[in-house]
Amino acid sequence: AARRGGSLLMTAGYHSCADGTSILGLTGIPPNLAGGDVYIKLGKVASVEAAKRMVSERLTLPEGSIRATLVTPLAAAVMKPDVVAVMAPPESMMWLCLASTFYTGRRHTFKMSSYNAQCVETTLFPYTTGEINMSLGCYGCRASSDIGDDMMFMGIPLSHLPSLVEGLERLEKKAIPDSRAKIYLPPLV
Repeated sequence: AARRGGSLLMTAGYHSCADGTSILGLTGIPPNLAGGDVYIKLGKVASVEAAKRMVSERLTLPEGSIRATLVTPLAAAVMKPDVVAVMAPPESMMWLCLASTFYTGRRHTFKMSSYNAQCVETTLFPYTTGEINMSLGCYGCRASSDIGDDMMFMGIPLSHLPSLVEGLERLEKKAIPDSRAKIYLPPLV
């Protein structure tokens, strides 16, 4: 909805994923998810043990700690966002990563598993750690939306946005156009 200009204030009943609502603290985790049965039925893991490990190792907020999530374009936000989610092709993500470290040169260490991409990797990890995180997407977000197979996800804590935007503006002056012009290719004569 946000990619199309729409805004949604989503209580637990408006989310399409019970995993996501439990991860984000809107609800508790349903027994069939906690026990791993659903993951086996969907063919997402090889065993109940693997499913239980995946569930136990992911970040979660305490049950009932969040009442709703707001999904909205950044320009239409009616409140200060905690995390800005970006969905874009890999090249755009590369420039966002470079822009986010333009002034520091520091390397990123992303936490991803391709389980719970939008809720854990793009939202909760940046929300709880204050660090940018990247995701390739997950079964749920790809199966329940029109997100293209050429898209990736990035979660950006709001505090990182000013320096990221400044870095992007600086990259646009030389690095981005030079790269897109393929300046290192030999002349084709």
